[in-house]
Amino acid sequence: MQDSPRPHYLAAVFWTLVLISPLPGVAIYLGWLSELDQYGYIIPLYVSLAALVLFRWDYRSHLPSSPTAIAVVAVSVLLNLVAAYRVSPWLSSISFAMAITAWLGTHRSSAGGTERLTYLSLLLLMTIRLPLNLDLKLTTSLQRMTSQVSSYLLDFLGVTHYLRGNVIELPGGTLFVEEACSGVQSLFTILFLVCLWMVYRRRPIMAAPAYLAIGILWAMVMNVVRINSVALAQEWYDTDLSSGTPHEILGWICLVIAALMVLSTDRLLRVLFFPVPADESGQFSNPVTWLWNRCSTYGTEGDRTEGDRTEGSEQRHQPDHPATVVDTTSPEEGGLAASSYGIVMLAGAALFCLPSLGLNYRIVATRYEQQVANAERPLLWDPDATLMNRTAYASAITDHEALRDANSKQLGHHADVWTMYLDGMAVRIAVSQPYPEWHDMRLCYSGDGWQVNDWDPTLEPIGESQDSTISQLDRWQVSYAEMVRDTGEFGTLLFCGLTRDGELVAAPMSGLYSLFDDRMKDRRSLQSKIMMLQLWTQTQKPLIPDQLEKLQSLFDSFRQTVLDELDGPNSISPADANGTNLTMWIDGETGP
Repeated sequence: MQDSPRPHYLAAVFWTLVLISPLPGVAIYLGWLSELDQYGYIIPLYVSLAALVLFRWDYRSHLPSSPTAIAVVAVSVLLNLVAAYRVSPWLSSISFAMAITAWLGTHRSSAGGTERLTYLSLLLLMTIRLPLNLDLKLTTSLQRMTSQVSSYLLDFLGVTHYLRGNVIELPGGTLFVEEACSGVQSLFTILFLVCLWMVYRRRPIMAAPAYLAIGILWAMVMNVVRINSVALAQEWYDTDLSSGTPHEILGWICLVIAALMVLSTDRLLRVLFFPVPADESGQFSNPVTWLWNRCSTYGTEGDRTEGDRTEGSEQRHQPDHPATVVDTTSPEEGGLAASSYGIVMLAGAALFCLPSLGLNYRIVATRYEQQVANAERPLLWDPDATLMNRTAYASAITDHEALRDANSKQLGHHADVWTMYLDGMAVRIAVSQPYPEWHDMRLCYSGDGWQVNDWDPTLEPIGESQDSTISQLDRWQVSYAEMVRDTGEFGTLLFCGLTRDGELVAAPMSGLYSLFDDRMKDRRSLQSKIMMLQLWTQTQKPLIPDQLEKLQSLFDSFRQTVLDELDGPNSISPADANGTNLTMWIDGETGP
């Protein structure tokens, strides 16, 4: 008996509703990821996933029938509603990944018609950005480790150098160790290739942590090779491989070698995760062996669920109808009951997915509303041009400039900028405004060859004092960043925040809970009421402690003058003290 085509049509409509409902948020999410170099593999990933599905799917649509598949779909739909309510493209991306996972777990492979496509969902892990900026922390940790290992190797080779943070100073020049996630040497690109190889070759899902660890290892090794190649070429052969086409070629060579080393290690991992063969009686010796074999074959060509085995046996017992597929484990195929089940599932999808699709306009609207708001951001405070004359550094001032509607990446939409010379250093000190939250100024100065070499979110104040005013300044946390440029120049950045009413905004680095709460907050309710004070200087050499202390004294004097001018309560609000005011704000848009 041939199964009715109606349930397949209902299934196609059902999955269309489930998969398109998170797409508005996913589109915004992908737009954000496109601004980050380390996620340049996202489009190739989706193309690869689509190609694998097209080549391995049996082209028959099925409704979710197992409790697991139904639960994954339900969580995906509910998560999409939360994403729309909280205006979170990041949650939309998770909802979309779960919906695709449920689709893959419901549909069958063309190889025999009984094996599921669930194993392809491993690729979807690489579409979700790690929360709380853990991806940036991972690459920063790898960057520092790579710098240290490169320094040890240069010592072994007898190359004179000095390691300062991520800067290797050589007799012939300065070499900055770029982030491991930059360019084609991307750590995440290697991890994507590892996941792609696993699903293409049907490696067991249980082995995924080992494969990913191997990918990280080879990415770090080849980054060390790249750094030392640049250093040795410069010192031994007076050849510059640090920029331009030679640098790009070297990067591609390192990427290819890293991929080949991963493939070589794959041979070893296949042996380590090989199933244990049965004994002479055809039975497994103990339950542990059975469990190991079950895990080591999950996601491979030998993987088949109990329902699949039952279905396969029923197909083999129908020789008169080789083209007939009878799935007793699936309620979607079976006449009237199948149609009723399909109608119920379709009605549920329409009830939840269509409203969530409509609510997703909030995510898209927020992006464009922010752009409009950025063009109309108000001036919170108009400082007097003589403000710096009230400090002890009035004689060092050379210029003042009031920027209005400048929309500068480094200085903000409105800024008052004073330029001065301190111990031969050209120092720029500014009031930048307005911002909706405490603003990480490192992002404003990154780019154009500048990268963060050292970072302290709460710089220690200069000495201790019994004076109550100075004590208030000590409680007002200052963040410090040392920047380095590919040309060998160094930059020093000090910054802090406050409101127009004089409330001091603390640097929100106080724990995972506050960071997670910040990621989940509804940013439609935020108002641009924060001002950021910043100090920037650019030097040919890194600052010595005495120079940094003088800059801190200058910045403290400036901050105190601003507080006196605002005449506010000068106290840290409880919300700010708990660290809930962090956002990554790039060109007027919050990060995912």
